[in-house]
Amino acid sequence: MNHGITPNEWERHLDGALTAAEHERIEAHLLGCVSCWEFYQRMAALNAQLHEVGEARRDSFALSDEKLRTGLRNVYARIHATHAEGVRPTLQQRLDELEAVMTVFCGEQTAVKAMQVAAARSPAKSLAQVTRETWEPFLQRLIAIAQVLCGRTGAHWLLESGRL
Repeated sequence: MNHGITPNEWERHLDGALTAAEHERIEAHLLGCVSCWEFYQRMAALNAQLHEVGEARRDSFALSDEKLRTGLRNVYARIHATHAEGVRPTLQQRLDELEAVMTVFCGEQTAVKAMQVAAARSPAKSLAQVTRETWEPFLQRLIAIAQVLCGRTGAHWLLESGRL
């Protein structure tokens, strides 16, 4: 399903992240294209289900406040030690830091998978190809995923950890 709408635009439309002009263009197309309207309805329903299931799952795997504090304290002690040495962290170190933060909230396997998906859906296309130029789009995708998996707190910690 293309009709002049890229997969990225569909995704951003579902997330409410389009500019006003992009939103108006897609909405105008949806008014005249039954197949796109039906596709949009299916995707919107699926998106709502994912958020609902993510919310339920997040609550069932909630960490105790003490475990969360301890885990974050350890992660940030490592980050602080790196920065205290006066060395500017490499992108790989930043990726490792993001993974460590996500692991505290949702486990190692989920953290790795979320980072891979975020990279695949960003201009980088893979974690191995994340560069300073593709960092921001990758980080924004990861934060969006983290909001579903880890909640607002987890997403906020990722945002803070991911600043270059």
